[in-house]
Amino acid sequence: MRHFRILIIFGIVSLVSLVEVGAQALDISSGGAPSITGSVGGSVTGSSDVRQNLVVTVNFGELSPLNANNIVKVIVPIAVRSNQPYQVRVAYTGAVNANAQAIQRSDFGFGLQNWRAMGNNSRVCNNSPHIFYSPFNNDPANNRTFAANGRAQYPSDLNDVNLATTILSGPRLSNGGASRQTNDGYIFDAILAITPQYYAPGATTATLTFTISAGPNVPC
Repeated sequence: MRHFRILIIFGIVSLVSLVEVGAQALDISSGGAPSITGSVGGSVTGSSDVRQNLVVTVNFGELSPLNANNIVKVIVPIAVRSNQPYQVRVAYTGAVNANAQAIQRSDFGFGLQNWRAMGNNSRVCNNSPHIFYSPFNNDPANNRTFAANGRAQYPSDLNDVNLATTILSGPRLSNGGASRQTNDGYIFDAILAITPQYYAPGATTATLTFTISAGPNVPC
């Protein structure tokens, strides 16, 4: 029986305004407790406090047929705040398996869902101009298909992520200074999914880093 384990670490870089003292113009933090389902021997750790940095470590556990579950799914809630138009990017770093039979970046579905306001200091725009960029607006666990060779595939996966991939943008998010309150921005879910199958054995580590910066001017 062949085994495969992978560790993925989520990280963030928050960009701090040098002009506005005591508040952040653009900010990413934890959006709540992350979760994992369908794993055997897997785990996920991260803060449930939306005022804490986004630092999430995922161990997917057993990904061979020893895991009889249909799919392993990880949900990482991410909070974003801004006092100006913004864009969110994600970067992937990590080794690529030379053996095509080993697990590849394309074996991990990666999508974005569940956009929601944090509270009464979230700025509301009636025409919903906040945009998840194609092809990421999906839950990969609910949109899995199989290629002719039997390998699972998804509408979007980690092969779609490079060193600076824009995944989200929109107008100002916060009524105020984006100062990491519990009610002053928005939250979305980053979702990873993988199907336990026969892979060449091995283990690897990868990192997804989310950043926020000034974005295109979008009317509210």
